[in-house]
Amino acid sequence: MHDHNVLLRDFLLHSEGKLKKLQDDARIAQDAFVDVVKYFGENPKTTPPSVFFPVFVRFVKAYKQAEEENELRKKQEQALMEKLLEQEALMEQQDPKSPSHKSKRQQQELIAELRRRQVKDNRHVYEGKDGAIEDIITVLKTVPFTARTAKRGSRFFCEPVLTEEYHC
Repeated sequence: MHDHNVLLRDFLLHSEGKLKKLQDDARIAQDAFVDVVKYFGENPKTTPPSVFFPVFVRFVKAYKQAEEENELRKKQEQALMEKLLEQEALMEQQDPKSPSHKSKRQQQELIAELRRRQVKDNRHVYEGKDGAIEDIITVLKTVPFTARTAKRGSRFFCEPVLTEEYHC
């Protein structure tokens, strides 16, 4: 019986530090989870990790797929532009003085320029440089919730700049 006590005592001495570290790590992980869930506007008591994290998995997969699709689209557009330029160069070699070839080239250059501008214009909205999303979230946090039937009393949507658009 005495040998069992010695073995248990040795086990406790060697394992107690590991147990303490595991408990501390578990507490830190739980606190971090609660902070992340609250940050994204969810309730940590009603949102278990098994529900919360799959949302991020789906988001990351969709984001990667969108990036791949964008790259593929860019490559296809580039290949199309190169093909058009090759055809155009071939046409100019055959008859360089023809006005129809020059006008086609001007049209294609104009279309390419418009596409470049459109891509530039769309980027700033997706990148969130203007902070519109953050402004809306801030306003939603400061304005108390009212039923849909009640008139909205939000100061944000009734600012002089916005009243023309929303007619508060």
